[in-house]
Amino acid sequence: MMFPMLLGVFFCFFTIRVWAQSPATINVSDCGTSTTLNSTTVPGYSNLIWDNGSTATSRTVNASGAYWWQVTGSNIVTNGNFSSGNTGFTSQYNYRAVGDGGSTGCCGVLSAEGTYAVNSNPRNTHNSFGNFFDHTTGTNTGKMFVVNGSPTANMVVWKQNITITANTDYVFSAWVTSAVATNPAQLQFSINNSPLGSAIVPSTTVGSWQYFTTTWNSGNISGNNIPIALVNQNTVSNGNDFAIDDIVFAPVYRQNINVTLNPIPVLTLTPSAEACGVYNLVQTIVGYDNVTYAYVFKDSLGNVITPANASAIVQSGVYTITAQNRVTGCTSLPKQTTITIDPNPQKPGISPL
Repeated sequence: MMFPMLLGVFFCFFTIRVWAQSPATINVSDCGTSTTLNSTTVPGYSNLIWDNGSTATSRTVNASGAYWWQVTGSNIVTNGNFSSGNTGFTSQYNYRAVGDGGSTGCCGVLSAEGTYAVNSNPRNTHNSFGNFFDHTTGTNTGKMFVVNGSPTANMVVWKQNITITANTDYVFSAWVTSAVATNPAQLQFSINNSPLGSAIVPSTTVGSWQYFTTTWNSGNISGNNIPIALVNQNTVSNGNDFAIDDIVFAPVYRQNINVTLNPIPVLTLTPSAEACGVYNLVQTIVGYDNVTYAYVFKDSLGNVITPANASAIVQSGVYTITAQNRVTGCTSLPKQTTITIDPNPQKPGISPL
């Protein structure tokens, strides 16, 4: 009886590894100048964020356009915040440890281009680098990946082999800052040795951590040793010094939403009218357009009047009219008009001689 038990354990383990797939785009068509979009809960995913950076469960938008919200699964990257030091990844750059007793050159262990260190403060690695702390903790207890960039293009700064599931959406992100103000780095996300997204160019403000991210669908790529990397494309030796922290590669569930906001029809009526015997209620509508709009007529009791009868009302009263766009379904605010129907004058009686 051991085999069924083991099979059950294996099945449970396997199902935990199945990532939720991002759904088809939702098309929202609403009337007016705004609409509210709502996120949903996805089991196993967290860290909700909208395209504008909001983390609320709902969002009001005031224009037609494309919007999205997303949640992420567990980070696959090992030691992405570098709290464990120089471990869990590889690099084509040369590692230098502060205080290892080796040659430090003119300015510190990162005096030479094409070198990196894992440290709590870039100033500890080079006399000209900025004096600031990591992104994760913001204190001197945290660590970051500090780099003196190489002028050789396409050198891998950081790389890790991870497990990829086919046909799954992933987010690849990192926090980056310049260590000196001159000539910022030009980093590139890379997956399976192919560049991804646009260049990561941090600002010249030293120590100002910036978030860079891109999304990727694995398609038919899968396996346990798929390389993901950050590659430096800057070929200028002066400057090109930077720090990296909190690298994330995780399955992502993104809901894309296309919003169309349709205008609400504006209905204008003529002033209250008086007629003899019969009145055409349709002529009360300014700019009557039966092709674009369907009109609804109601009497003072709320009873719907057919268009045919509306053209020949014989009762005085307050009438209500609304206009509905035949394409969008958007309906105007109801408008009222008072119609007074006077009886037609009778011919005077003629007495026989």
